[in-house]
Amino acid sequence: MKITAKIKSRSRILFLSVFVLCLTVSKLTAQKMTFNPKKTDNGLIFGSMTFPEEKARFNGYFLLISYKSTDPKISRKYSKEVRFIPAQITRMRHKGDLDNGLTYLFAVEKPEGEYEITNIRLFTNSGLAFLQKNDNVNGFSIPFKVNKGEISYIGNIRFNENAFKQSAKEIKTMVVYNNNFEKDLDGIKKAEPFVYWDAAKKDDSIQIIYNESLP
Repeated sequence: MKITAKIKSRSRILFLSVFVLCLTVSKLTAQKMTFNPKKTDNGLIFGSMTFPEEKARFNGYFLLISYKSTDPKISRKYSKEVRFIPAQITRMRHKGDLDNGLTYLFAVEKPEGEYEITNIRLFTNSGLAFLQKNDNVNGFSIPFKVNKGEISYIGNIRFNENAFKQSAKEIKTMVVYNNNFEKDLDGIKKAEPFVYWDAAKKDDSIQIIYNESLP
């Protein structure tokens, strides 16, 4: 029994070592972003999402960037979820780019048009397919515009996941908008060095709108 336990223990360590190595290699060989404003009809947006503490409560966080259109098919086509996946090999913890891992940076190339951030999807993976679930945080909107050939900062979202189970009336404390342009710009320059970030524009008119009609 002891020999079997040792073999299992060594096998587990070997598996975790290979898994960590694969994650490291994937990160090192990931293709870096490029953006040539003279050769695209799209615009580039960037921003960040911040969590209150290192411990992560969910296996995945998905920020919905919705394209504004009266045609549902067009809206679905150009909408996109930006995902943030915490570390979860030994324990659940955030591993972002800034603030000791609490802040994740993101950059997305999108077609020109009107957009808004309207939802945060929270994914829970309990190991079994029938126990997996998704929760949604909405009741807010952060509208912004994407311009052809331009790099635009759309802000920082601070998400208090510890307040998730509170009523919709607490959405104002659960999802907070900040303009951390200089800080996020400095971070994204290091994360994606092949983009000319000096051309990035700060839009002070972007604000969060809460749905006051929610119960």
